[in-house]
Amino acid sequence: MTCPLNTHSWLLGLRLTIAATALSAAVALPAGADPKSDTFQPDAFRTRPALKQRTQGLTDPLDRACPMPPSSLTLATAVDIALCRNPTTRSAWASAHLQAAALGTAESAWLPTITAQDGETRAYGQHVDATGNLDSHPQNTNDAVLSLSWTLYDFGGRGGRIRSARDLLDAAAATANSTVQQTVFNVVQSFYGVVAGDAAQAAAKTTEDTYAQSVEIAHALHVGGVSALGDVLQVETAYAQAVLAYETAAHTAESSRGMLAFEIGVPADQPLKLEAEPVPAQVPAFTARMADLMTQAERQRPDLAAARSQVESAVQDITVARAAGRPSIAIAGSRNRVDTMGIPLQNYGQIGVTVTVPLFTGFSVGYGVRQSQATLEIREANAEQVRLQVTLDVWNGYYALDSANKLLTASATLLKTAQTNQEVALGRYKAGVGTIVDLLTAEAAEAAALQSRISAEQSWEVARAQLVLALGRLSGVEPLASGAGIP
Repeated sequence: MTCPLNTHSWLLGLRLTIAATALSAAVALPAGADPKSDTFQPDAFRTRPALKQRTQGLTDPLDRACPMPPSSLTLATAVDIALCRNPTTRSAWASAHLQAAALGTAESAWLPTITAQDGETRAYGQHVDATGNLDSHPQNTNDAVLSLSWTLYDFGGRGGRIRSARDLLDAAAATANSTVQQTVFNVVQSFYGVVAGDAAQAAAKTTEDTYAQSVEIAHALHVGGVSALGDVLQVETAYAQAVLAYETAAHTAESSRGMLAFEIGVPADQPLKLEAEPVPAQVPAFTARMADLMTQAERQRPDLAAARSQVESAVQDITVARAAGRPSIAIAGSRNRVDTMGIPLQNYGQIGVTVTVPLFTGFSVGYGVRQSQATLEIREANAEQVRLQVTLDVWNGYYALDSANKLLTASATLLKTAQTNQEVALGRYKAGVGTIVDLLTAEAAEAAALQSRISAEQSWEVARAQLVLALGRLSGVEPLASGAGIP
């Protein structure tokens, strides 16, 4: 009667094992179907809220829908689309999520590890039974174990890894912020590149039309015997040059449009219709002191904050490297159940304390510490390099905006004078008192003045963004509003 009961027990255990395997597979199906699923993966250490706290004021693009607007594209809309679609920005955010998960992995070392194991075996042929006699009957054994292990103390290794991971999360969040600001600047630069390209193309067309009108006037004067054939040829040459200039401007405009599409994260052939605000007639006064701007930048620049967090992480890595050569204390416990046919059921528990002392590691611990110290020196040098770069960026941004403000005023005066000069020269040539050289010179000066004005407006818009980026405040277009003073 014993054998059938044990056989039944073995079959029941086998069925339970198969059922557990099937249940486990069924539970895993949703996660397997979607590789980005978080099903059955709780954020126990709240690392995502920790990342969100470190990136306040920024919008994580990984869960956003990013449709293109049906109407014209403003600068604010272009920036919003880029911060959602741009692959570089999304990669920086993904890296921040990666480091947040790494922090959770490090913090999980505070908790014990619990594992369960269940095995079912069946022995055939002759074997020694519990009484020491040979037995040829099949023997079934079910062995179930529930184990726990927990590191109690490791002389700072675990804490150092957690602090290092936390510093690296700070660095990753700051890097995401820096990438966002660089993306905003790239979009501003490309957006106003398109605006300037369209304006330059329109100006080139106006210049071409102006020269075409001069060709007609020169022909009429030549037919009337007022001007020579040389005047006609000179004007026709200038007109041909204007046609070439227009084609060049058209090519530049299209290239700028493709670059803007690339920056916002859409294909280069995506149709883009821009809606840009005009440059204000009165630009805000620029009265900031260089020393104040330097102080702001060192406090606000996210790339500098990231470099300094990398330094703090390297300091903690030295602690971890030193702890590798020190003892560690852990406890372990288990609950065992062994059910073998013909043998009384074994059901018992175990608990113990383990002290691990590294006596000799082949000098690897010492070299590991030296490696971590060298890493610290590298990161300190990198942080200093970034700090110096911050000062250079502020310096260049300050004088770029100062120059752009002056160029706006000068180009406005130049354009007004050149247009008046062209009108006078055209009137004098029509009246037969002016020369073709005077007319062509005036028209060329007007065309150059118009291009200078377009370039000055573009430089002013980009220079404002450049200084705000240098200060570490270009996380959106708000600091670039027309009425906003900088800084």
